[in-house]
Amino acid sequence: MRFLTDPLEEWAIHCHRRGATLSLDSSGASTPDPDGFPLKVKEMGDEAEAEAELREELCKAYGVDDDMIALTMGAQHADFLFFLTHLAAGDTSVVESPTFMPIRRQAEAASRVLSLDRSPAKAYVPDMNDLGDKLRRGAKVIALTNLHNPSGAMLGDDVLSSIVDEADRAGALVLVDEVFREMSYGPVPKGAYQLGESGVSVSSVTKLNGLRGLRVGWLLGSPPVASAVEAARLYTSYRLPVWSCRHAAEAVRRREWFRERALKRARENLPALEAWLGAENRVRCQPPQGALMAHVVLPQGIDDLELGERLLDRGVAVGPGRYWGAPGTIRLTFSCSRPQLESGLGHISEVLDLMTKS
Repeated sequence: MRFLTDPLEEWAIHCHRRGATLSLDSSGASTPDPDGFPLKVKEMGDEAEAEAELREELCKAYGVDDDMIALTMGAQHADFLFFLTHLAAGDTSVVESPTFMPIRRQAEAASRVLSLDRSPAKAYVPDMNDLGDKLRRGAKVIALTNLHNPSGAMLGDDVLSSIVDEADRAGALVLVDEVFREMSYGPVPKGAYQLGESGVSVSSVTKLNGLRGLRVGWLLGSPPVASAVEAARLYTSYRLPVWSCRHAAEAVRRREWFRERALKRARENLPALEAWLGAENRVRCQPPQGALMAHVVLPQGIDDLELGERLLDRGVAVGPGRYWGAPGTIRLTFSCSRPQLESGLGHISEVLDLMTKS
C-alpha cells in the first residue's frame, strides 16, 4: 500500500506555522474542563484489564456483544484497518464526495475508488440509482460519514438502511465513520451496525468528547469484520495504553454529559452563524443538522485556497473545501466562543469584499 500525503494535515500544520490565532477549522468539541471531567484514575492495572473495561462500557452503551467490537487508536486508525483487511489489489470501493480526505486516501491506497456524489446541490443525499450502478460494477465497500463531514448533514435511518440493504444484496460492506453521529441536534440517527449485517460503524472519543489526546477509537460490526480488524490492530500496534483506555471508558459512561456539552456550544453559536448567512448573500450554505461545522459554497470565481491564505493573513483559519474534494467551498467550524466566531465571520466577509472587487 502506498499513500499520498494528507492535505488536511498539511493545511493544519501550515495554519499553525502562519500563526493562526482564531480557528474556524476545528470540528470537534474542545477539551473538557478538568473540573467537569477530571483526568484522574485511581487504579491503572494492565493493558488487557483496561481494554476489557472499555469494551464492557461500549457493550452497554451501544447494545452490542463483545465480539462485535474492535478497539483501535482512533477512528482514522479503524478506517485504515478496515480497508486493510477487507480490500485487496484490484478491488473496487465507493467513497462519498465530498468527504474527510484521509478516508478517500486510505481507500485509494487499497483499491480502485469510485466517487458517490453527496453535493450541496442535492442536500448531501446520495443517489441510490448511482450507488446501485456502482455496486453492479463490483464495488466491495461503500465508505460514508454520518453526520457528513464537511457539512454536518444527517443521513436519515431510512436512507442509510436502504444503502445497507442494497450493499447486502450485492455482497458489499458499508463503512460509516460516525465520529459526529451523537452530535445530532435532534434524535441521534442509528449507527450502521444497527441496520444490518453489512453495516459497519467507526467512532472515537475525539469529536464528541474532545479527548483527541487519548487516541482511542473503535469499530462496531459483525463478528467476522470486528475480528479481522481486531487481529490487524494487535499485530500492528498491540494494546492501547492503559491510561487512555481508563479515561475512554469513563467518557463512554458519561457520553450524555458530553453530548449536552457539545450541543450547548452549538446552541450558543448557531444564531450567530445563521445571522451571518442571512446577511452574507454571496455565499450558500445548507444549515447543519448536527456537529460544529458547516459547508459554505463560495461565490463563483472565488478560489477557496486563496481565501484561506488571505484569512491566515488576518490570523483566521478555515478549511479550504478542496481538501474535502470540494473546491470553491470552505468548511467553517464553530467550536470556538461566540465572540471569536463573530469576529471570524466578519473577517470572511471583509476578505470576500476584497476578492470580489479585485
